Amino acid sequence: MRLKVDFHTHTSDDLVEVKVSGRNNLPSPYELIDLAVAKNFDAIAITHHGIIYRNPKVEAYARKKGLLLLSGAEAFIERKHVVLINYPMLKPFKTYEDLCRHKREDGLIIAPHPYYVLGKCVGKNLEKYPQCFDAVEYSRFHYKWINPAEKARRVAEKLNLPVVGCSDAHEKYQFGNTYSIVDAEKKSVESIIRAVKAGKVEYVSENETLINFIRDLWWTLKTFPLEFYHLSRRISAAFFSFFVNQIRNLKEKINQ
Repeated sequence: MRLKVDFHTHTSDDLVEVKVSGRNNLPSPYELIDLAVAKNFDAIAITHHGIIYRNPKVEAYARKKGLLLLSGAEAFIERKHVVLINYPMLKPFKTYEDLCRHKREDGLIIAPHPYYVLGKCVGKNLEKYPQCFDAVEYSRFHYKWINPAEKARRVAEKLNLPVVGCSDAHEKYQFGNTYSIVDAEKKSVESIIRAVKAGKVEYVSENETLINFIRDLWWTLKTFPLEFYHLSRRISAAFFSFFVNQIRNLKEKINQ
């Protein structure tokens, strides 16, 4: 059966988002479940930062709505984000070697947004430790004129790893446009994980609109102010260097 799944979401119960970073626009778990049901999802994973999220009341609410909840977390591995699905604890995971050492048949290890310039992305460590991962994320944060998720897709293809579509939603408008279609035997955690590992998954993802690009830009400024500042300085320096070189080349041609 073909199941519509999102393996990477956040809610207002994410303590790192709310208590540490002070963000207050995240949907509650119940709001996210309602939204997923309205968009005909079969399963979602709630993956808060640094903690495996389990809430019996939320799980019961999801069951009542017919939505399968996958337990998960967005863990910090050597200060980089890695999504773990259906693992009982995060304590054993500190390094990439730990990821390999403690991989489970009934668990899923995903490299989220690996090549984005902001955020704690695994980047080249995906290529250095491909055996540690079960899948690579195709993130929703892409637009007609820029798409870092395409590099993730190309690298996953080279490494022979499946690609899963994930929203990494922190706000309601970010959910539902990017997701995975999993060809599983049945609607269960074990079947979904087994299907992804067998490559029986495809991603669905459309370019975000101009309005959502502006909203994402504002969200990024709020979320990563220091990193965005340093990035803008690097971009400005690169543009300045480019124009200086163009002027220098023009002067050399004139002098010739």
